[in-house]
Amino acid sequence: MIYKIAILGDFNPAYSTHHALNDSIRQIKKIFEEEIQFDWISSDTLNFKTAFNNMYCGLWIAPGSPYKDMENVLSTITYTRHNNIPTFGNCGGFQHMIIEFARKLCGITNADHEETNPNSTDLLISKLSCSLVEQEEELTITDTNSILFDTIKKERLLGKYFCSYGINSKYIDTLKSNGLKLTAISADGQVRAFEIESHPFFVGTLFQPALTSTFDMPNPLIVEFVKQSIHRK
Repeated sequence: MIYKIAILGDFNPAYSTHHALNDSIRQIKKIFEEEIQFDWISSDTLNFKTAFNNMYCGLWIAPGSPYKDMENVLSTITYTRHNNIPTFGNCGGFQHMIIEFARKLCGITNADHEETNPNSTDLLISKLSCSLVEQEEELTITDTNSILFDTIKKERLLGKYFCSYGINSKYIDTLKSNGLKLTAISADGQVRAFEIESHPFFVGTLFQPALTSTFDMPNPLIVEFVKQSIHRK
């Protein structure tokens, strides 16, 4: 049996982060006895109604937004969240998982992204005061009863980034009150990771785990995502 995982994103050979993601895929394959196939699928071509029926057992939302079809990305996230399909989003993936959560579970129907719609009344994702492009920082895991802590097995981790947008802090309380678990913060208290407790694996990280993955030490979050995807199949 081949276990297939969809990478939702618009692959661009000029993006070093996309090459890092592909490198991380090669790094983790040695861990598994199962045959695993990762397929990049453009945001404007993925048909979520058929893709996760018998074909794909997990969804990895890649960095590299703005996406060609933002609404299709959001609809795909809704589908995998409803159907308990393991879902992992980094950078742009993290940001759009937040927007979907705000629209569907918080009633913020105008939730949007400042990069693509700066005039929206509800910018859940806004420009960071300091860009994190090619930056790294030490993060604190704030919830020890979380997938992130169970996977990393320590309270601190290194996050590497290539982004300039994050969660708008004015919406944090609303997100939390509707079931979003915030699991990692920066030294200045900014949210860098979240998950949904009721979902087997619905995890978003503003940092990119692929950037800290190596052949000798594949990133444990990527490994756990693949494990959960195989288990779901």
